[in-house]
Amino acid sequence: MTGKDVVAKAVTQLGVVEKGGADGKSGNIVPYWDWWKACTGENDQGQSWCACFVSWCFSQVMASSLVAAKNKYGFIYCPDGVNYFKKKNQLVDPTKAQPGDIVFFDWEGKGISDHVGIVESVGAGFLNTIEGNTSAEGTNGSNQNGGGVYRRKRYFGKTIIAVARPAYPTLTPAK
Repeated sequence: MTGKDVVAKAVTQLGVVEKGGADGKSGNIVPYWDWWKACTGENDQGQSWCACFVSWCFSQVMASSLVAAKNKYGFIYCPDGVNYFKKKNQLVDPTKAQPGDIVFFDWEGKGISDHVGIVESVGAGFLNTIEGNTSAEGTNGSNQNGGGVYRRKRYFGKTIIAVARPAYPTLTPAK
């Protein structure tokens, strides 16, 4: 399995939107939480789900062990993910990101990750990502608690606080 396999799985989820809430589409009710509950017995429906989406993508290509920050299925809390990859020396310079790397964001500027996505590609000065629980590119919606799975263009700078390279057998190891 490779990072491109994870990206390919994430692509299949583009346009998935959450259910629930007063408007029927903003209550953080998503199939990724159903998967998490089936695996762990924990029912987190209604909670922010960006990290659960990342873990789900890895699980679907039989790579959960690469993101096992909380348990063998992955992680559901962004700071747990950052700490896990930091301890494993798997953080890389954002400008050297590759498809399938995991990018962590800090929208509030507090030094704590509050959102996460999967790197699809790298551009000049930005990362193209696929993220769960975000808003569509070009909308005024939330970056960290939107309503679906969308592609985003994320510029290098203070909001990207970490990029992790899981230990894929075919990618260059993190340094």
